[in-house]
Amino acid sequence: MKKENIICTEPTSDCIQLKMRRYKPRGGDIAEFPVILCHGVLSNKHSLDFGDKHSPKLRGLWKKYSLASYLYEGGKDKDLKFDVWVPELRGKRSFKDFKCNKYPDTPAKYNWCIDHYIDYDVPVIVNRVMAEYDYSTKVFWVGMSMGGMLAYAYGETQHGFKNLKGVVTIGSPVAFEYNKGWLPEVILILAPRKISNKFNFKEFLERHPLIKEEMLKNSVNPDNVDKKVIEKFIELGFDNYISSKILNHFAVFFRHNNFCRYPRYPWIYDFLDRIPLLKKSITPYSYKENLYKFKTPLLAIAGGADKEAPPEEVKYAVAHVRSKDVKYCEFSKDSPFTDIDYAHLDFHKGKRARDEVYTVIHEWLKRKCAEKER
Repeated sequence: MKKENIICTEPTSDCIQLKMRRYKPRGGDIAEFPVILCHGVLSNKHSLDFGDKHSPKLRGLWKKYSLASYLYEGGKDKDLKFDVWVPELRGKRSFKDFKCNKYPDTPAKYNWCIDHYIDYDVPVIVNRVMAEYDYSTKVFWVGMSMGGMLAYAYGETQHGFKNLKGVVTIGSPVAFEYNKGWLPEVILILAPRKISNKFNFKEFLERHPLIKEEMLKNSVNPDNVDKKVIEKFIELGFDNYISSKILNHFAVFFRHNNFCRYPRYPWIYDFLDRIPLLKKSITPYSYKENLYKFKTPLLAIAGGADKEAPPEEVKYAVAHVRSKDVKYCEFSKDSPFTDIDYAHLDFHKGKRARDEVYTVIHEWLKRKCAEKER
């Protein structure tokens, strides 16, 4: 991977320096607002920027499957081009050969949770992009799965409301009341409570082929994906070392049907959460219960066969944010957007994703660019 256009953020307050790939368009109509594309929990930049523009072997995948490529090149009609930034959160490895000047991109101890992404990583990513424009413009945030959850959490803050022009969430759960399939069961089994260590999903799937088979059965619509492409994504996109505490944090979400901060005492939360009179006093800050603070324009995308974030999950967010401008798009066989049901990985690795999902995203971003601030 070429090092050009790989940019480091300022260090976070806990001294971590993140990396981003930037695709800066030249010539033609260029959008006024930059776009940040954020990956999901187990994946890296290959989630929304699959392949590599500069690699002969991976360029074909980049042209066909990368949302970054699609937005950077101006969409279906090659008209409005976006300044696209693809960050990686702490623990991700796509940019491992590129070193920042002073600070590491991953803590020495693997004991971080979702709160670290929200409190430390997201703010420095947004600030670095805005600094390129001398803080004179807002940014768009497009998040896949957990990447969209981070946008909801950041959008509940004053800085989020001030800095975000619009948010696109793709298969992003917030209620954790409707999740089906393999993921909750696997995470509840894997999530250790007393220890935090390295976890690599690619290596885990290699050691457990039956779980890999179950994942593929639940996470893709076989009629909408190329099996070789999915295998390549597992090889590239899941090759990361993250904290196992991330899995434990998701286990909290599933146990309590609540997108919330990591509880100070998880065992006590598990026990007292069942007692109505005590529940309120021990419940950590809930992003789910504070969705009304999110007021940014929102495009929320769901899939008819998405078991990780079923349509009911996405609709919950749509119904509870206080944005005046909300659009819900469900990619299912009975919708106006497609004639098949999209599963979780279909949004960025489906054969039709570029023509169907990416077109909807690009058109929505174009309309937001054209609108004056309300």
